Amino acid sequence: MTERARSHAPEAPEPDRDAGGPATQPSPRAPTGPVVVVGLGVMGGSVVKALARRAPEVRIYGIDPDDESASLAVRDGVTRAARLEDCEPDGATVVFAAPLDVTAALVRDTAEAWSRAALATDVASLKSPIVEAARRVSGGAVFVGAHPMCGSERSGYAAARSGLYEDADVWLCPVSGDGAPGGGDAPRGDALDRAGDFWRMLGARPRVVAAREHDRTMTWASHMPQLLASALALALDHAGLTPEELGPGGRDMTRLAGSGGEMWLPILEAATDRDARALRTVEERIARLRRALQDGDMESLGKLLDRGRRWAAARD
Repeated sequence: MTERARSHAPEAPEPDRDAGGPATQPSPRAPTGPVVVVGLGVMGGSVVKALARRAPEVRIYGIDPDDESASLAVRDGVTRAARLEDCEPDGATVVFAAPLDVTAALVRDTAEAWSRAALATDVASLKSPIVEAARRVSGGAVFVGAHPMCGSERSGYAAARSGLYEDADVWLCPVSGDGAPGGGDAPRGDALDRAGDFWRMLGARPRVVAAREHDRTMTWASHMPQLLASALALALDHAGLTPEELGPGGRDMTRLAGSGGEMWLPILEAATDRDARALRTVEERIARLRRALQDGDMESLGKLLDRGRRWAAARD
């Protein structure tokens, strides 16, 4: 259940700011029960390492079929288990840290166990499939979907690090009747508070957003960078260049290409229509650049480059 790394354009939708904002509680509470991490790859392993550093009194269970990752986690004090039911789920915090499709299946198949927890959460980068699965099987009273905006192009527990979540935004998506905060029958207050405390304890900055709005934004903020990095890597390979021949800019542009299909195919399959439309928009912008070059229209090319520069400068 290891997971590779994860990864906006003017057309991208704004997150649901009215649903919540940056967390302001200064002293998050550590879990009172054990923490069960299902999936000991880079994301789950980093949860383990952050907990060991920030809340060493908390007992941690780990579940992963990969013996290498599980063995490394055991060396860090994790109690390995085969099933969620064996991990004292009553009052626990359960973190699903597997790829998207595996997480959705686990949420459905282990609901009897995790619904007894104080909090169940996850790290998948699309939220609608996960929160909908939780709502269908249990009403989702203790489940809060989460997407930490961090990761690594490497995979496995060996790539995990205790500071991965420090200063990272984590989008929280409570379960409700329509997948958005504030609707439906599932209570959100206690579980949402616990989720905020949990991620703040790991050093992150939790924010609340509707699941569907989150997923629309991730098409631009996460899926497009990944696809464009892969496309550039493919073009460089076609041109006969090796990674060693790239400068810092080229290495930065292609870093995400190190994340392959194991994690990304389930994500892209769940968002094919949105991602295809977004790619067409990117293709149109690339075509404008190409036409300006072919026509020798340096004035138009300069305007396009300056427009991109102004967008990039806005983050400063």
